[in-house]
This record gives sequence, C-alpha cells and structure tokens, in this order.
Amino acid sequence: MSTQPFTLFRNHNYKADTEYVVKVAKTLLTPVGIWPLYRGNSKTDKIKNHLQTTLIFCLMCFLLVPHVIYTFFDAEDLTKYMKVIAAQVFSLLAIIKFWTMIINRDGIRDCLQQMEIQYRDVECEEDRLVMTKSAKIGRLFTVTYLGLSYGGALPYHIIMPLLEERIIKEDNTTLIPLPYLSDYIFFVVEDFPTPFYEIVFVSQILVSSILLSTNTGVYSLIASCVMHSCCLFEVVRRQIETVLSGGVDDLHERLGGIIEHHMRAIRFAEMIEKSLNIVFLCEMVGCTIIICFLEFGVLKEWEDGKILPMGTYFVLMTSIFVNVYIISAIGDRLKEESEKVGESSYSIDWYNLPTKIVRDLILVMLRSNRPSTLTAAKIFDLSLQGFCEVCKTSAAYFNFIRAMTT
Repeated sequence: MSTQPFTLFRNHNYKADTEYVVKVAKTLLTPVGIWPLYRGNSKTDKIKNHLQTTLIFCLMCFLLVPHVIYTFFDAEDLTKYMKVIAAQVFSLLAIIKFWTMIINRDGIRDCLQQMEIQYRDVECEEDRLVMTKSAKIGRLFTVTYLGLSYGGALPYHIIMPLLEERIIKEDNTTLIPLPYLSDYIFFVVEDFPTPFYEIVFVSQILVSSILLSTNTGVYSLIASCVMHSCCLFEVVRRQIETVLSGGVDDLHERLGGIIEHHMRAIRFAEMIEKSLNIVFLCEMVGCTIIICFLEFGVLKEWEDGKILPMGTYFVLMTSIFVNVYIISAIGDRLKEESEKVGESSYSIDWYNLPTKIVRDLILVMLRSNRPSTLTAAKIFDLSLQGFCEVCKTSAAYFNFIRAMTT
C-alpha cells in the first residue's frame, strides 16, 4: 500500500501567511473601524466600535455635503467646477463601501476566517506555494493602486489649492482656497478668525485621507480575497492533473478529497460575491462617472495651460483606469480558473479508469460548466469585456459633457 507523505504536512506558518494576505487591507480599514476581524466582543468594545464608525461617517458627511451644496448651488461658473464632481463621486463611493462593509461584516468575516482555515489545512508545500504566489499578485495589485491613488490625491488636496486664485477678504487679507470649496449653510468659514480657517483646511485633507484609505482598503480586501479564490481553483486543478501519479489503490478517496476541495473553492467564491456584489456595482458605475469627469478636468486644464493640475487629473484618471482594469481582470481570471478545473478533469486519462471513478470526474466536469463569477449586483459579470464597456461609456459621457459645455 502506497504511503502519502503530503497528508502529514502541517503548515505551522498559516497565521503569518494569512496576515501577509490581508496586511494592507487591515492597516487601512482598522483606523476607520470597519475591519471585520475586530477582536472585542464585550459590550464596551461594541459601543466603542459604534462610536468610532459614527464619528468617521459624520466626518465623511462633513466633507462631502457642504462641497456638493457649494458646487451645485453657489458656484458662479458650474463649468469650472464640473471637474471636481469626480471627487464628489469618489467620496460617495467611499461612503457606500463604508456602509457595505458594516452591513456585510459577518459575511466578510466568514471569508477571512475561511481563508485562515484553508492556509492551515493546505496538504502540501506545493499547494501552499500556489496560494502564496496568488497572495503576492493580489498585494502587487494593491500596492500599484495605492501608489497611484495617493500620488494623485496628495497633489490634488495640497498643491492645487496653492495654485488657485487667493480669496480676498473684506479687510484686504488673502486666504488659500480650501481643497473642497464648501458652503456650511450655518456659517461662513472665511469670516472666522484665522486659526479656525486653517483648522478646517487641515481637517478637509485629513478627512479626504480617510475617504481614500476606505476606498483603497476595500479594494485591497477585494483583490486579496478574489486572488485567494483563484488560487483555490488552481490548487484543485493541480491536484486533478497529478491524481493518477499516486496509483489506483486509493484513487476513489483521493478523488473524493478533490471534489471536496472543489466545493470549498466554489463556496468561497460565492461568499465573496454575495458579500461584495454591491461594491462591485458601485465600483463599475462610479468609476465610469469618475473617469468621465477626470477626462473633462484634463481637457480643461490643458486648454488653460495649467500643466501641473493637468498632470494631477491625469494621474487620478490613470489610477481609476487601473482600478477598474484590475477588478475586471481578477473577475475574468476567477471565471477562467474555475473553467480550467473541468478542462483538467477531461484531459487526464479518465477513459482508462473504472466506471465508479469516472462518475466522480463527471461531477467535477458538470459543475465546471457553470463557472464561478463575480457579478455587479447580479446585473452583469466582471470581466475584461466589462472593462472595455466602461472605457467606451466614459468616453461617450465625456463627449456629451464637452458638447454641453461648449
């Protein structure tokens, strides 16, 4: 009877592996109170968490609502401020993601806990390497988007106000415009003594950083979880391709284990889709609108001969394009990896196996005919074709806005 050394494998570093996968998302989402794996279960800890999320939400509204009021009701030239609508949509997306994480906290927590269990129960070092390789790809996606987002957002909030025309007060003193020109309804911020204005200026930058961290943190979580789901199907495919190398003595049991792993991979993908499909919809629709207005911003700054603001809008536009592309690409890869499981089960020498074993393989083939996918609120699948649709739609909206403002 053949021995199976891989059944004795124990991944003693599973906690470190899991921490590596979620490190960036955890770092960004914990300060805003929406990291699903907070450890406190006592009444005091829950009250603290509720207070933290309430405070963060109020700060987000403090930034977004007055800015929207100013743009649509107080701006003398709406065309001039249409380019800032992208920032408002981006902030709105952050708020939607914020509440989606809170509402679906239990489902997302289950996904992360399942991830840790899967790293713990991995059966051989080769499977672990497949999983860690996918984790590195997911982290690379996150770092790329993180660098582009902060690389465009920091100049937008710090440098661009310095380049705008100064606000002249009645006493003939000047003020640097706020990063987000705002109408606070109940008071005029420019009329307060100078320290108050500086406090509001800095607070807007800090709150915008919170919005940016929320968007980037949720994106990091999506990239990490989806790439982990892809690697689960890749592990199953690798197991199918090598299933005949161990002989036929206990082939039925090994195929049973493969089917069990396949079902785990399917359930994990379904958990991600169920918990985050609203985020996927908001991301695709919101990014289409953001890209449209950022293209408008690039054009306006180019016409005005302002190179640095134009470069800032271009970097922001690039970061959103990269965001949509990566989410579409990993959705496409998830579908591809789940389909490859059926292809691998068909490619082995199944025709030389006993009928009972072939029936087990047929179950895998049939289930793979309906691949796992990520959907935008069940409306459409995330794929590279969807990315092309976003590009075409944003260009169409841009042409419409350009025609309307000329």
